[in-house]
Amino acid sequence: MNIFKKEKFIETKFEEIHIIKLNEEKIPYVIKERRIIVSWARLLYFVYSIILDSILLMGIVWAIYNHEKLGF
Repeated sequence: MNIFKKEKFIETKFEEIHIIKLNEEKIPYVIKERRIIVSWARLLYFVYSIILDSILLMGIVWAIYNHEKLGF
């Protein structure tokens, strides 16, 4: 099993004409459904975590530069 193997996929919006053409050409396909809100929620969570991590790192850097004033 090669875990670094690349696979290519074609993704398009669902239209009945696409399914008919795939069936005519005997091309295997899988229909998957996805809610748009889930994609946006994932992106929002990713941005949220980057912002919080940045704030935390800035706080650590600030504390290191000001350790004498803070009494460490």
